[in-house]
Amino acid sequence: MLGKLTKNSFKANMSSVSHVYLAMGIIGVIMLALLFIDWTKWGDTGIGVGLLTKILASSALCLTAAIGMIMTLTGIVAEYQRNMFGNEGHLTMTLPVRSSTLLLSKWIAGSFWVILSYVVLCVCAFGSFIYIVKHSVDVVQGNDMYYSVYELVIEMVEQLCYSAGIATPSIAVLLSLASIYAFDGAIRLIVFVLLIYFAITISNCRPFHKAGKFGKILYFFLSFFAVSTFASMITKLIKIYIIVSETAYTFTLSEAEVAAAWDLGYGAYSVTNLYCTAIAAVFMFLVTTVLIDRKVNVS
Repeated sequence: MLGKLTKNSFKANMSSVSHVYLAMGIIGVIMLALLFIDWTKWGDTGIGVGLLTKILASSALCLTAAIGMIMTLTGIVAEYQRNMFGNEGHLTMTLPVRSSTLLLSKWIAGSFWVILSYVVLCVCAFGSFIYIVKHSVDVVQGNDMYYSVYELVIEMVEQLCYSAGIATPSIAVLLSLASIYAFDGAIRLIVFVLLIYFAITISNCRPFHKAGKFGKILYFFLSFFAVSTFASMITKLIKIYIIVSETAYTFTLSEAEVAAAWDLGYGAYSVTNLYCTAIAAVFMFLVTTVLIDRKVNVS
């Protein structure tokens, strides 16, 4: 049953966000076309109209991706409100499934679309940044030295590490750290979606529904603050690190070992905050299912 509910939630969310991605695709194609036009054929030297157009096109591409993410969140919120507590609420609540299964299906589908829009935003932002920086480097050097994207990223990492006073990690370590932080970001987005669903649910409960739309925003920020505070308090009491080397991952509680790892060209990641955030999310999930079972008002 979870699979069928998740599939239906995917389709419902797709109908809400499909027009957003269509608009993003059209604008993205136009912006990419402007980026790859050879403006030198029009008499531009690379630092005038051509560079300005590329910067504006890159900015518009990133702005479109950001708006797309906001519209995706808006569509998911509207779909959850309508399907759970709005016009479709009575039908949804009569389905022969547990509220936990129903909520989980909504959570999976909503998280997928939010993560997808976030990935698109990151790709657009990083790609545009690298493109503009590389173009500027090539112009300044008069194309005497060719910089590939790989060489440009490595040089930027080296400069950042030098500024921080640590050794530059190897490519293997950088890729491992990138994968860990990508996983961290995905988990936090998933929790973010759950907090939105919790805020919508409690705003449809007696007596909290009197606050209206303002209540949804208020309850979201209160729940977000509660989860963040819980995670921060535990993190201050105990810090668990993952030391990333080229061949292994090592857990440690020692900050001295973490400092030594950075000096050796390894990496480190503090896992405590994410772990506590995940625990808080499980608690919020259980609370939300109880509210759906006992307290919600359906229009």
